[in-house]
Amino acid sequence: MSNKPIVLVIEDDKPKQKSILSFLTSTLREDIVIISVESLSSAIAELSTKTVILAVVDMSIPQFDVAKDRLGGGKPQGFGGADVLRFIDSETDETYSIVLTQYEEFKLPQIDKKHDPRGLQEILKQELDERFLGVIHYTGQYGPWQTALAQVLRNLNLVASK
Repeated sequence: MSNKPIVLVIEDDKPKQKSILSFLTSTLREDIVIISVESLSSAIAELSTKTVILAVVDMSIPQFDVAKDRLGGGKPQGFGGADVLRFIDSETDETYSIVLTQYEEFKLPQIDKKHDPRGLQEILKQELDERFLGVIHYTGQYGPWQTALAQVLRNLNLVASK
């Protein structure tokens, strides 16, 4: 097994996933391995068997991977990403996490009111430990999310030197 640092991307939307992976590939140090999964169960499997330095988490993911030859995988869970974040918080020691979401507002199951990404960040920061680094609003293939994510990567010393 490799001792290279791992960045885990948890995203089931193919265009968004491709955009994130392209950005990470062009930004991260060469020694960092990027793994991409599309469901809660796959994320937990990776986090349980590998030392992941950073998880880039989408909030709406299915419980299971969608089978290629038949329907399945379960419906996207509005807060499946929150389950990933809770797993990271309680079951890992070294994994930092960041939410990268394209939703503009969230209706949390435990709270009657809707929240924008900043409100979601505040709620998650209260629940999770300091390894949760915040919420970034994904706005399309190019956009301010790249600057925000690059800052997170720099803070964790994961950026390639130019």
